[in-house]
Amino acid sequence: MEIFEKHWKLLRKFCGNIMRRRFGWKKQLTKFIKFFYLLIEWPFELLGDLLFFWMRLGKKTLTNPRRILIVKIDQFGDVLFSTFLLSIIKKKYPDLEIDYLINPKTKPLLEKNSHIANIYFWEDPFLLSLMGREKNKTGGIVAVMKRNDAVLCELKKRHYDAVINTRAYPPSSNIPWRQLGGALIAFDISEQSFFADYWADYNLEEEEWKNYLNLLRPLGIDISHAEFCEEFYNNEAANLMNAMGSYVVISPVSFDVERTWKKGNWQQLITFLISQGFLVALTGMPSQKEYLEGLVSPANKDSVHILTDMKIQEFGALMKGATFFVGIDSFPAHLSLACNRQSIVLVNKDSYYIKGFSQKRFPTDARIMLPIVDTMKILDIEKTSVKDVETVIEKIVGKEEN
Repeated sequence: MEIFEKHWKLLRKFCGNIMRRRFGWKKQLTKFIKFFYLLIEWPFELLGDLLFFWMRLGKKTLTNPRRILIVKIDQFGDVLFSTFLLSIIKKKYPDLEIDYLINPKTKPLLEKNSHIANIYFWEDPFLLSLMGREKNKTGGIVAVMKRNDAVLCELKKRHYDAVINTRAYPPSSNIPWRQLGGALIAFDISEQSFFADYWADYNLEEEEWKNYLNLLRPLGIDISHAEFCEEFYNNEAANLMNAMGSYVVISPVSFDVERTWKKGNWQQLITFLISQGFLVALTGMPSQKEYLEGLVSPANKDSVHILTDMKIQEFGALMKGATFFVGIDSFPAHLSLACNRQSIVLVNKDSYYIKGFSQKRFPTDARIMLPIVDTMKILDIEKTSVKDVETVIEKIVGKEEN
């Protein structure tokens, strides 16, 4: 039965990749690549499920694990999102050593997290090639593969009781992690999941954090109604906005055009915030500086600070000091949540699935990972006016004053 359910989900993912109609050309090209990749991979998944189904027969819950590895080879927001699992695991197993395997760029997100014993690095060639992403100089695919092999050798020496692959969508190969020994836990729809000892159910309609909780069930952690929280420990004192009054962080830019709110809307919102006595911290990547500068009128120039070269630690400190955050579904929104800030997040519910907001028969390959929580107001980017955002801001300010 579980094999049937897995392939029904793969079919829905397959259809989702060809049914999207509102993506920009770069995102659409990436989706077509995923479509053809799944077309090629699918027969191997079916064959592997038929040959290796016995690996999951009679598996008992893991008891008293001493050391586990969490694999999270992703972008910044996804890595930060995954850290909510740590306190849940530690509550059950206080003495358990938790190692993380991540993209080296995302190291600042985890390096001061007290729940993590060791951090290792892995570079996925597919993720490195995604268009529109800020890239590190890696020395080419051959150099990447050599570094990955060296890491794999080091990880084998750790003798893990369990390895948890937290990635569901391609690239999410389980072949490297199968080599590490111990029990392999993976989502049922991840690549080569037939090599996993335990399948975690990936519900295409559910919030992402609830799917992640399914990864913990083989460890004897069965939670379905946990309070969601992320953790970000790496804040360094920054004098970016010190002694300058109340300020709001705005992160308006995405690599994906379908996540973009109209430029005029951002300009009006900035003017409104300044009229309410707030300073504005506009944040983005260095390559987005020109766009950010275009959002600031000469009259507002003295009240807006454009910040495009902050370290992650500085960004965390900036976010912790903000009155609230306004932005799109991207890493800054995850950081705002982790720093326990009131947030207004604009999402495209027609192009990215989010439970309770999107009405779809075939949830797409593109999903929103942000949880639905009281501190975060989620608005539809296609239908939200500046006045709508102003109304939410007035309610936030009213709560702060009370």
